[in-house]
Amino acid sequence: MRRLLLLLLLFSFFVGCGPKTVVVTGRVTFDGEPGKDINVLFQPITGGAATVPPAAAGLTDAEGKYRLRLLGEQKKSGAIPGEYAVSLSWIDPNQDPLPEREGYVPNPVPYKVPEKALMGQLRFTVPPSGPVTADWAFTGED
Repeated sequence: MRRLLLLLLLFSFFVGCGPKTVVVTGRVTFDGEPGKDINVLFQPITGGAATVPPAAAGLTDAEGKYRLRLLGEQKKSGAIPGEYAVSLSWIDPNQDPLPEREGYVPNPVPYKVPEKALMGQLRFTVPPSGPVTADWAFTGED
């Protein structure tokens, strides 16, 4: 009976662990200044794989720093090792809750986010072990 209980405990521990993730942190800057409230999205590049790992995302703080978490049910810290398309977008912390109303004018984006970042054309490979840093520095020339 004790062996069965021990096996059940071990099985539940390993089942509850979910997929192996690697801690991914980074910083987003525009002309050397931190990008605050930037959503950083890592979308897996599957190459036709049968199973698609979940995407990972993070939101930058006042210093432009972010930490990825898996999206979906897992919500684990980090990202699953593999290749990713990365996109960046500004999240307006003061967004009008009813932007559909007549006369609504959105707040201007405070950063010049390059089109390649908006369109998910940036690439990053999360290695099998970490932690790993994924910094994104843009200049007015990007």
